[in-house]
Amino acid sequence: MAESSAIEKDTRAVLDAALRVCGSRAQARTWFHNEPLGVFDNQTAEQLVATGRSENLLRYLRSLEAGWLG
Repeated sequence: MAESSAIEKDTRAVLDAALRVCGSRAQARTWFHNEPLGVFDNQTAEQLVATGRSENLLRYLRSLEAGWLG
């Protein structure tokens, strides 16, 4: 059960960061579930969170928020 709550916590953190980049909660959720990320071997954010890569994903989102163009 602890693993599930950790995933839920990480999901919330990633969605909050994605909201700042995407501009709306609906767009952030769509991105989280559906957008393959080339920089992460075309995995979605949801897949990355499930495999314990939330910190990498949060760093990526912070770089986008800061204006990184890649």
